[in-house]
Amino acid sequence: MLPFIIYAEVKRQMKRVFVGCIVVLLAAEVVLWMAGSQFWPIVAGIQLFFLAFNIMEALLPSLISKEAPAGYKGTAMGIYSTTQFIGVAIGGSMGGALFQFHGAAWVFAAGALLCALWLIIGVSMKEPPYLSSLRIALPDDALDDSALAQKIRIHPGVAEVIVVPEERSAYVKIDRQKTNRQQLEALIGQA
Repeated sequence: MLPFIIYAEVKRQMKRVFVGCIVVLLAAEVVLWMAGSQFWPIVAGIQLFFLAFNIMEALLPSLISKEAPAGYKGTAMGIYSTTQFIGVAIGGSMGGALFQFHGAAWVFAAGALLCALWLIIGVSMKEPPYLSSLRIALPDDALDDSALAQKIRIHPGVAEVIVVPEERSAYVKIDRQKTNRQQLEALIGQA
């Protein structure tokens, strides 16, 4: 699992790994759907499923963090966690109902259908921005600078900035290949 996450982050291939995981999940659902009561196809389907599932479990929060606007990462992660638990509850109930009324094959067929729809959506998504979120504490003299946000925003590698005087903080999204925390703190210190 770890090599895929490293590849996605370091080589900036998040979309490729994400779509690949959806394909593996789809394959797992199809294998399990067709397996019937055959032992080795069930083992193979479960292995494929958990390989993709575990990579996705690490990948999705990273994707959400990258897409969330500066200053709203916590809100985005909270919504993600809430919908994740709602999905577990609803998905488990729907899977149980399908199993009770139609059998295991229908559960995996429904899973394959959902994966196919997810694949269509995943293929159409844009490559996410490779940005990191920072919260930088602001000294008193920087809080007095009304143009501080603009000074930070024009620094190379800065994608977004929100200055929140009440929190004495700046929330910044940066490309770590172009800038870092130390450079921004030095810039703020000059303000």
